[in-house]
Amino acid sequence: MSGLGPLTSREFKKWYRNPVSLVTGLIQPFFWIALFGSAFAGLADLAKESGSSILQGAPNYITFILGGVLTITGLFTAMFTGVNLIFDRRLGTLGRFLIAPIKRSSIVFSKIFSAIARIVIQVAILIGAALILPNGLKFAHGFTLFDIGVLIAAVIMISFVFASIFNLIAIRITQPNTLFGILNLINLPLLFTSYAMFPPYLMAGWLRTVAKYNPVSWSAESIRTVVINGTLTGSQMYQLGIWMLGLFILAVVLVLLTYFISERGIRE
Repeated sequence: MSGLGPLTSREFKKWYRNPVSLVTGLIQPFFWIALFGSAFAGLADLAKESGSSILQGAPNYITFILGGVLTITGLFTAMFTGVNLIFDRRLGTLGRFLIAPIKRSSIVFSKIFSAIARIVIQVAILIGAALILPNGLKFAHGFTLFDIGVLIAAVIMISFVFASIFNLIAIRITQPNTLFGILNLINLPLLFTSYAMFPPYLMAGWLRTVAKYNPVSWSAESIRTVVINGTLTGSQMYQLGIWMLGLFILAVVLVLLTYFISERGIRE
């Protein structure tokens, strides 16, 4: 037996039964969209005055930034899932799981899937918050179920990629401070070397080139494309397909790596 279902349920219950973790996890997305959206709201006015397209056709900055905020929320939540594996090891819980008749990979995948469930809830809160804010989110005419599917799939895939990476790192780490150090080292560079928060036209040439190959950019731009445009042209659909295919390939590779490494490498 795999044990994936009960272990995933256990991880999710740990989240919603912890009042501090639950409240911060639900409120944090609102601050992301409210503070960032308000801080750079003037970009929309600047774009109108100059006649430029720096916001890629978005009517306001909150609409433009939504794809980036959804991506970064998923990214940061996913990156911290590896910490739970380290604490399970330190508290002895992992040892009990390892002698149980379950697949070892299910221990890791349960943490990933529970994180994705939390992220989906946060995404729903973010979209609701963005809609009620003054000068808030405005979906394009022609926004369809297909566009909703793209939005959800992009967030899930980028979250899965980084949750897998940091759980694989946690498999070989015994000190949570080590993982925190790695998180602090790369989370802001991942954010600022992407198109998540800022239009490509405002970035230095070399940074724009780096951001082009950052999977965080692929997720943010995929969401941004469907939110701003709704019905897509042929060229937009092609570019969207490239970004989504890149995320899908990364996710599949990480599924395989997570399975084989956790089955063979996870220890007490």
